[in-house]
Amino acid sequence: MGELLGDIFRIALVTGARATEIAKVMVTNAKEDGSVFLIEGGKMENARRVILVPVVTQSIVSRLRTAALEGNHERLFYMTPLSPTLGNASALSKRHTIFRRKVLGGETDGRLDFHSLRHTWRTTGHRAGLTVDDTHDLGGWASVGRTSDPYNHGLNLDELAMAQEKITALMECDGYLKGF
Repeated sequence: MGELLGDIFRIALVTGARATEIAKVMVTNAKEDGSVFLIEGGKMENARRVILVPVVTQSIVSRLRTAALEGNHERLFYMTPLSPTLGNASALSKRHTIFRRKVLGGETDGRLDFHSLRHTWRTTGHRAGLTVDDTHDLGGWASVGRTSDPYNHGLNLDELAMAQEKITALMECDGYLKGF
């Protein structure tokens, strides 16, 4: 799938993060070992969150961080242009569409876009037994409002990392990670 698209595809699949959010991650917001990165903001207010990177993709994040630092770049995916007017990575989706159509044909339009990875991750989280609140915390969706919300502070980072690994383990079992 090409290194750039392949890296973003793999990270998006196992983290539930939007590809356009991943493309904007700053080097300073990624741990050296690739285990964590911060998404500073995005489509929704809840988009700002810590992403616990599953072990299967930590080496990718670490490699990208090292390459960006060596080249004195600010973003992990510095090779992905951001729109000067909107500040987003819309060219990334276009690049994916061109590649997908070339390999799989135009009949995949509307079915196999980058956002489909987010749906796959969310569905797998549900099947792995995560609560709606935990999945929403990991994925950056708004939580379901409950009267107990002021009292529940959610999972800590270690618990969120275990939940992320639980999703990844089910993805592995279901064959989603064969291309890794």
